Amino acid sequence: MTPISFFRPASGHTVVRADGPDHAALLDVVTITRTVSETLRPLPDGVPPDPDELAVRIGLLTGHINLLLPLAEAEHQRTRPAGAVGPGLVGYGLAYARRRAVHQPPDPHDSLGVADAWARESARCVQALLGLAVADGREHQHAGVKGAEE
Repeated sequence: MTPISFFRPASGHTVVRADGPDHAALLDVVTITRTVSETLRPLPDGVPPDPDELAVRIGLLTGHINLLLPLAEAEHQRTRPAGAVGPGLVGYGLAYARRRAVHQPPDPHDSLGVADAWARESARCVQALLGLAVADGREHQHAGVKGAEE
């Protein structure tokens, strides 16, 4: 992956350039992390999530997974040690994200509890994918990835 560049477009959001398998993508990290934070924010006791808001968040999280998954997979292939056997922990996480991306999420209007659990798990998945997609040389060096930039 080429070095990541950060810049602030007119919207004021921090955008990160991450290289994917076929092209570079601009990731609005603020929007992605805001969606994750709002999804994982605890609700007051006895207050259920709003089904309409949850449906919007599920749609956003599904889009984030579909955007981040190829970038994270490309980064995993780039940093995977030569001769590694089996998918490894990251490979299993990517397989989980792939399965999540192909299954239809539950409708919050039909099953609020299941949809809320789906959204929370998807938010955690997005966190992991974002971390892998935008990892820089320092993070790889800290993690002990061979060939990480000094």
